Amino acid sequence: MWLSSPDGLLQVRAAHPRNAAARRFDLWRIPGRKRLALDGSDLSLSADLSGERLRLSLSGGLADGVTYVGAVPLTPRLHGRLDMFNLQALALEGHAPPLDPARAVSRATLLHLRALQALDARQAGASHRDIAQALFGLEAVVLRWHEDGELRAQVRHLLRRAQAYMSGDYLALAGVLHPEPKHPGDERIR
Repeated sequence: MWLSSPDGLLQVRAAHPRNAAARRFDLWRIPGRKRLALDGSDLSLSADLSGERLRLSLSGGLADGVTYVGAVPLTPRLHGRLDMFNLQALALEGHAPPLDPARAVSRATLLHLRALQALDARQAGASHRDIAQALFGLEAVVLRWHEDGELRAQVRHLLRRAQAYMSGDYLALAGVLHPEPKHPGDERIR
């Protein structure tokens, strides 16, 4: 199990027994499939629950039934991580995080998906018409496929887009690289 620094994790420590705000630690109350790993003198807990992975740093002095407190690391990114720490604190109390509703597919996402599917089909030897049939359906191809039709133009566009991804544009898609605008009007707005 790969362990990172516990500095970015919610740290669960034993509390003074008279601390009124403290709760009792119960490892089995935490939902999900759990894994414990020794991390120096402390333990690292991973729990997989509903598609999310909860990671906590448990103090070596913490035992089952002992009162505990959670400590968050004071980092510059603390404000952006408070929601995650709150979900982790709820998991310590036995509450599974709410499931995210399925995200709606955006037009750009669908375009990326179709471009990669078209590239896969082309590399497997499919013709442009076969690609159109796989992406848009047989009925659309029968009705709209022409020598210079818009459906054929869409397939060519998707293939050019996928070739660009293979040539390095995937870095911009992943947010790693910010390419220079290629056409007037594509400049970023500040």
